[in-house]
Amino acid sequence: MISPCSASFIWAQVIAFASLSHATLQERQVGGGTIADSSLAASTPLWPFETFVTEPDFHPPVLEITKQPTATDAMFVYAPLPFTPVYPNRFFGGIIADPAGNPIYHTATLPMGQFHVQQLNGEQVLTYWTGGIGGNYVDAHGIGAIYIFDNTYKNIKNVTLNDGTFKAGDNMQNKPYPSYVDIHESLITERNTMIVTAYNSTPLDLTSVGGPRDGWVLDSLIYEFDLNTNETVFRWSSVEHLDELPLNGSHQLHPNGSIIDGGNATYPWDYFLTNSVAPLDDGYVISSRHYWSAIALDAKGNVTWTLNGVDGGDFKQVNQTEAPSTFSWQHYVHPISGTPNQTLTLDLFNNNNNGNDNGSAPSTALTLQLDLQKRTVQTITVLEDPNEAIYADSQGTYTRLPGDHRFVAYGQIPVFKEFDQDDQVVMNARFGGDNQVSSYRAFLVSNWTATPYWDPKIATTREGNGSVVLSMSWNGATPDVYDSWDVYETRGGGVETGKPKHVPRTGFETNVTLTANTGTVRAVAAKGDQAVRNSTTLTLLS
Repeated sequence: MISPCSASFIWAQVIAFASLSHATLQERQVGGGTIADSSLAASTPLWPFETFVTEPDFHPPVLEITKQPTATDAMFVYAPLPFTPVYPNRFFGGIIADPAGNPIYHTATLPMGQFHVQQLNGEQVLTYWTGGIGGNYVDAHGIGAIYIFDNTYKNIKNVTLNDGTFKAGDNMQNKPYPSYVDIHESLITERNTMIVTAYNSTPLDLTSVGGPRDGWVLDSLIYEFDLNTNETVFRWSSVEHLDELPLNGSHQLHPNGSIIDGGNATYPWDYFLTNSVAPLDDGYVISSRHYWSAIALDAKGNVTWTLNGVDGGDFKQVNQTEAPSTFSWQHYVHPISGTPNQTLTLDLFNNNNNGNDNGSAPSTALTLQLDLQKRTVQTITVLEDPNEAIYADSQGTYTRLPGDHRFVAYGQIPVFKEFDQDDQVVMNARFGGDNQVSSYRAFLVSNWTATPYWDPKIATTREGNGSVVLSMSWNGATPDVYDSWDVYETRGGGVETGKPKHVPRTGFETNVTLTANTGTVRAVAAKGDQAVRNSTTLTLLS
């Protein structure tokens, strides 16, 4: 359903999850030093953080670029999520950064996923999921809502889910939540609908796989909502399709380390896990991480075919010697092109790893060609950096860029790469140490332009020699909106002194030393010689 634009209920979830997840951990130094009190990351150097005078609460991890993106107007869109043992009680929110790694925009510092530029009714929008992450699941699921913003950053719609039947299946004292939208999917389609995922702790007879008759599983749910009418236009449940997708297809261990255990509502078996959904012809293609499968559904939710990463499922794997069509623990299965009922090209991020199955093969990005008539599959692209083998247990994104370039984000490992048409690495970026911070999905876009509804911020710092440095920023204003600052100073009598000082925009925050150390100062964000937006006026105190 589409709800009013209110975030109050999300904060309650965030606080509750944070208090449970971080209760036994101490706050650690950020911006330098090492992690001295964590057995999981002892003596691991902390990644450097940004610090800004105008935004003192904004401390994102530095985005370190060793090779810049090919497109000069490219922007990184991602949501760094810290690992609890490394950065307890700390969230970074969503970030948009320029090709040099400088932030352009940051959200509030919430636990966040699915931070993405999309289109709704032909207009650019920014979307993100926020809520509680964690519980007793093997893989992190979320309980929250989706927020949609226009290109002035005004919240225009929220997507929530609660039909009264959900049981969280976590250790949150069995209390109800206002919304149960999961973190894994929030796609806006060309038909102006949004597809989301959810999970419900559900009793199920598990004797068919050697489990108890009174067992519990996480039912993997898919919903599609019309964003204009608020209608639910599609619902799908993995438990309701066990005749087509039986339990013995799962590769996922139960939280206690076995495939099946007694289980209960708090510790359900996460046997399926839908981590991406995309429209396909008149139906959908979904990714089941724990079945190692891409699965096609018709408009009614019936399974039309299964592409399995081990043996091909309904497809015969061809040319396996040259390029195997095998994958496991995958993310972001996405149709690229094809002819209905004839051919289909799929992209996916092949994790090849999870927490219990790690290090035997590196993560890759795969492009697969399916012949839907002959039921064959072959690999046509494998993207992997020969100079850096990456083993990502979870998360990840593989998307297309102009000029047949491709962008790969490695999820749990905080690395971005751009590959050219010859599959060579032409961009390298990193925003943290391995297993310190992740971004569930990330994108490299060139189509976001935004003018914030709020005004620029300015702040002053007095140096030891008495001079005053003015810092200026306009959070969210994209480079096409302003490229410079005009700085106006006044002295006694409140009269501005001559022409303004014209200063080029540099990164997120621009600094300039003022002519005087008393009087007042204001700054105007400008595009060329045209004023765009004025800041407040500050009085300089001696």
